[in-house]
This record gives sequence, C-alpha cells and structure tokens, in this order.
Amino acid sequence: GVKHEYVGAQGRISVFFGNLHSSALQNFKVKVDQPDHLRMQMQGTQDLLDDGDPDSEGCTVATKTQAKLLILVEVTAPFDDAPSMRITFDTEEGERHDYPLRLPLVATCFMEPVNLDPGAFMQRWKSLEGPDRECQEVMKLPPNSSGIDEAYMDRVSKIIVDGLKFGQCQGVDPTPWTVSGAATFRTGAKDANGNNINVGCLVRVEANPKANAFRVTTRTLHPLCSKAIKNVSLVSIKLAM
Repeated sequence: GVKHEYVGAQGRISVFFGNLHSSALQNFKVKVDQPDHLRMQMQGTQDLLDDGDPDSEGCTVATKTQAKLLILVEVTAPFDDAPSMRITFDTEEGERHDYPLRLPLVATCFMEPVNLDPGAFMQRWKSLEGPDRECQEVMKLPPNSSGIDEAYMDRVSKIIVDGLKFGQCQGVDPTPWTVSGAATFRTGAKDANGNNINVGCLVRVEANPKANAFRVTTRTLHPLCSKAIKNVSLVSIKLAM
C-alpha cells in the first residue's frame, strides 16, 4: 500500500510491503532511484533498503506482517518521469522474485492551483506560444467507449482540479467541451536572490464528441513541465471513462 501527501515542493511517501503468502519472504530489499531533480531522505524496516552492498541479505517479512518505507522528498527542477523502485525477495521455496515499479511521484504532485479570469488566462496563454513551451497530443477513445457527454466532461474537470491540482479557469470558452486550468509548479531550488524557483503552467483539454477524441495542450516556460502535464492529463482522461 501507499500513502502520499504533498505541500509545495515537498512530499511524504509511505510505502507498505505486506506479506499475504503462507510463508516468510526472505532477502527482501527495496532499491529506489534517486534522480538529480529530487532530494530524498529514506528510512525503513531494518535492512530493507538496498545500499548496493552485495553482502547485504535484506530483511525478512514474516507472513501477515509488513515492511515499511518512508521517503521524504523535495523537488528541485521540472521532470517528466516518475522515479523507479525495484523490489527483490526470495520465498522459502527458493523462488526469486524481482519487480521493477514506479513511485507515485509525478510533476503534478507539486502543483498549486491558480485561479485566473478568462482575460488573464488568454493573455498568459498567448505569451507562452512557442515550440519549446507548448506540448500537444490528440487521443481517441476506444470504439467501445460510451462516448463523450457533459457528465464525462464534469469528471475531466474534477480530475484537472482535484487530481492535477490546477485551478479551473471558468468562462474561457463558451462551450462545455473545453476545460482550462492554471497552476504553479513549486520547487525547492533557489535563484540568485534566494527566492524559490517556480514555473507557471497552463492546460487546455478540448473534447470532440463527434470524433470521440480529446486534444490536450499544455504551455509552460519549461519543456519538461509541458510534457509532464500533458502525459498526466492523458492518463487521467482515460481514467475518467
């Protein structure tokens, strides 16, 4: 199981590894990727963390118990890929298991919503034109989907606000088939004056019910931010089906 919470540029992730097997899991190890854009502090069950020592035997997770891992993280730069985590262990029957996974840590975890009126939104939207600032993709829904209606758009709006942590900018378009949002990507990095470096982010989700498709367009000052928001938006739209 996983519990995670974020405030500004910082996050707290608790990961629980439960053993529902009929016997103990031995040599249980977890190795977490630590990319340059994330400052991480980790602590967990004794010998759980894989520090690269080939002589380390890991921990033992008895049946119906858990191993626990706590990760404190601070983001220092935009990114577009969740950090990897690898879990390895042996069963008492001698079977070796190796599972490459991803932490639920994406760029939108570090967003703070911004509420803009239609005029302010469009002014910022136009100011962020350019190939290094915009990222766009069209996604068609499966032929067996129930189609795009206003109830679907309500779910998309809720995901943009609650899931991606964007402020929904009402009234930008006189149509129920478009959702526009604004947010600020927070980092813990400092500029020359000692102020935190942040990135303004805009997103537009446009639906075409006749084509059963969505177009997602993101604009930010950083190409990795634009790409990350676009990717998370596309996954979120699929989950709204």
